[in-house]
Amino acid sequence: MKKTLTFLFFLFGGVHGDDITFINSDKTLYEKESVCCKGNVVVFYYGKIISADEIYFDKVKDVICATGHIILKDEKHNIYFMDSLQIHRSFSDGKAKNIKIIMPDKSRLAATDCTIKNNQLLLSNVVYTPCYECCGSGELTWQIKATRVIFNPDESVEYHDAKFELWGNAICYTPYLLHPSPRTKRKSGFLAPQFSTSSKNGFCVLPKYLVSISESQELVLKPIITSKVGCVGWMCYGHRLKNGEFNIDASITDTKSVKNYDAHDEKNIQKINSSGYRGHIFSKVRYEINNTWRCSSNINLTSDYYYLKRFPFFEQPNRILESNAKLEGFDGRNYTQIKTAIFQEDLAIDVTMQKVLPIIERNFSDTLWGGTFGIDAMFLNLYFCDARVAQKIITNVSWAKSFLLANGHIIDFKGITSFKGINISERQSSNYDSALVITPQISIIWKWPLVITSDFAEIIATPMIGAILAHNKRYCDLFEDPFCEINDINFLDGSKSMSPYNVDSGSRICYGVKFSAYKNGDALGYIAVGRSTELTKANEKMEISGLKYKNSNIVSSAEIFMADTTSLCLNGSYSTKDKRFLRIESGIKFSNHQFDADLFIFDGKQCFQNPFLRNRLDETEENRAKKYRGLMLGAGWKVNSKWKLNAEVILGQEKDKLIRSNIGVQYKNECSELEMVLERTNYTGGDLRPETSFRMTIHLKNLGI
Repeated sequence: MKKTLTFLFFLFGGVHGDDITFINSDKTLYEKESVCCKGNVVVFYYGKIISADEIYFDKVKDVICATGHIILKDEKHNIYFMDSLQIHRSFSDGKAKNIKIIMPDKSRLAATDCTIKNNQLLLSNVVYTPCYECCGSGELTWQIKATRVIFNPDESVEYHDAKFELWGNAICYTPYLLHPSPRTKRKSGFLAPQFSTSSKNGFCVLPKYLVSISESQELVLKPIITSKVGCVGWMCYGHRLKNGEFNIDASITDTKSVKNYDAHDEKNIQKINSSGYRGHIFSKVRYEINNTWRCSSNINLTSDYYYLKRFPFFEQPNRILESNAKLEGFDGRNYTQIKTAIFQEDLAIDVTMQKVLPIIERNFSDTLWGGTFGIDAMFLNLYFCDARVAQKIITNVSWAKSFLLANGHIIDFKGITSFKGINISERQSSNYDSALVITPQISIIWKWPLVITSDFAEIIATPMIGAILAHNKRYCDLFEDPFCEINDINFLDGSKSMSPYNVDSGSRICYGVKFSAYKNGDALGYIAVGRSTELTKANEKMEISGLKYKNSNIVSSAEIFMADTTSLCLNGSYSTKDKRFLRIESGIKFSNHQFDADLFIFDGKQCFQNPFLRNRLDETEENRAKKYRGLMLGAGWKVNSKWKLNAEVILGQEKDKLIRSNIGVQYKNECSELEMVLERTNYTGGDLRPETSFRMTIHLKNLGI
């Protein structure tokens, strides 16, 4: 006869009366100080669920005994399978036989004997593995076998006399090993290391050790240890605040790494050697004052630019390091900024601007007469290397609106007046002058979208013509860039400058057409072609900008999506005077569930995707006069669900030389990750030399190594 007992207050009484909330059994035997439940027993007890063939409650000894197909699920979501269990009602002490544990992340642990003491499990003859999916194949990726283990579900798993097995083969032994339990949010210990070997650094290992200071603070020590150039001390510290964060990344080493170097860099190398050290420090502070205001500060300094590439710190370090402090305010669509900055330049290039002390910026936007009214104001105070000091105050007042006319015609109107006050003080005279300039400008753009419907696709053809009208100016101030190119993005824009505050002087007409294709609501691609014609004599422009003459280059852009796997892109700038393309960039990308590849080819001056100009400040007049040709090819092949091969090649610069190439292999399943990369780089400058390197990273789930 099946009996169900609910809320057995009468059994344990007193303070223990509400410990047991539910018991289900096929048969129940009552005695004076005990109860024995048999057959399909289920107990909800102390936040735990116990099921077994038989459970015996002894009130005198405060002991619970269970036998036969025992399954226990605790409040931490660990699941225990046992043949027998004898445990104190508080679950702090007890014994179990043939215990198996499935943890929340599906890690598994099994042991022949278990003694529970002070809420810890003392296990004998233990096997542990985080592998789950590979259990079905009968061969685990890796496992640990140990004679004795101390398992604390809330903190760690501690092994004694442990043997590590990979695909069923023992590869190493350790007398002691400890790793966090799956439920541990953070704990001090080693993280996944990185190994590499290269012709300039020799064998290199990058161990990582995490120091968990608190729930909101951590310190990562990750020295770079090499066989040829010694050791680099490297650390990262992070502190998350309630309304912000603080991070610092810093390293230091001696100058042993500086050996061979380019002759033209001898002066800079001697300066490095005389300092006796090399290093870097990057830090970031951010604090949210309230819902409107936030402040931040960034420090980015290095002993020399080549240092960041000499060691495996960052893949592509910035050529210009900026240290700044700023206060920002966000109020709807309005923005306010107060900022100061100091720049540390790449030793290989010349940067004239050293300090911005300060910049004050205010952007206001609102709706007026059905359009958008805006006031953008900025004040700049700059210090230059050649002792120039310059101040500039700009206020741009604008109003813009789009008018929808009959038959689908669209008129985009924008009127803007720019007030610029410039004050320049310098030791020597130059083309830069102090001035007060008022530049009104009107921009009128006409568009007429025409829909062409066919069985293949729906095409929207949009012819566009615009007029930008403003008075002419005979010179550029030092805040403006003489390299202002009409490109596929801005040929109908009121300003060709990178700065949002520069309003172009001189009048011009822009015209072009754009074709967009759609099928069943999905975009198939677009093609756009445009040009600009100056109505007044333009400012002094560079030859290669396409704006030195009355008619600019013809610029074009295209992007085409072929099925769900392939896409094409194209950007070009064609000179009608020279009868040739001054710039052409084209790329193709393919991707499916097994294979992905992308090819990008560039040929011309000032290509947007040029990998050899890593920063806008690399765009000196000398660089702009060079013609670059190059190719970037990357591919990845997914062999199966776990293995993937990757390759990359970059050719180019003036003589199509090999810049960088690498081939790598990745292995990943639910319990481990492995990455190996063989790379060849041909960077030169300072103490950089072409080198071949091999690096390997291993990550084992829960171990961190």
